[in-house]
Amino acid sequence: MQNAYFVTSSIAGGKSSFIRIVQNLGFDTLSADVIAHELLNENANFIAKLFNDDDLIIAGKIDRKKLGAIVFNDLNAKKKLEDFLHPKIKETILQKAQILDKNNKAFFIELPLFFENNHYQNLGKSILIYTPKELLLQRLMQRDNLDENEALKRVNLQLDIEEKLKKADFVIKNTSGYENFEKNVLNFLKHTLKVEK
Repeated sequence: MQNAYFVTSSIAGGKSSFIRIVQNLGFDTLSADVIAHELLNENANFIAKLFNDDDLIIAGKIDRKKLGAIVFNDLNAKKKLEDFLHPKIKETILQKAQILDKNNKAFFIELPLFFENNHYQNLGKSILIYTPKELLLQRLMQRDNLDENEALKRVNLQLDIEEKLKKADFVIKNTSGYENFEKNVLNFLKHTLKVEK
């Protein structure tokens, strides 16, 4: 796909902020997380059976907090969920991305596990939102009200941010507040993608 850019980072790294900024500028975007949430709810009964836990469903939807507590603490459970979800997420992303690609304009796909999941590498360029690990931990603890151990557990489930840095096609730093990050995104669009907004 000529016009696809995969946006990734570590957890709490700033992917969603990037997506909001480019959406406000009129770019098309896709989000693997949004697609995953839709798929979880569409398949709520199957997921509850998969984990043998009917309490995972509240008002017909998956309780993501409860599911998160299960998969972040058990690698087998995480793998079970990913084996079910990832092929469906990829299929949905590809269908939607192929339609967007025909517009012949840059579009952005938010994909947390771009480097961990080898199914997307040849489909577009990667943009890493870079935040050092210590700062990621602080932000995650604040955002999700976690203690340091819990936050570290979640950060360590993904490929180390410094490893991602070596693999990325493009890097945008998110190290010192929202305004600076927004400037970095606009500079990237202007100088790297040659997009004037």
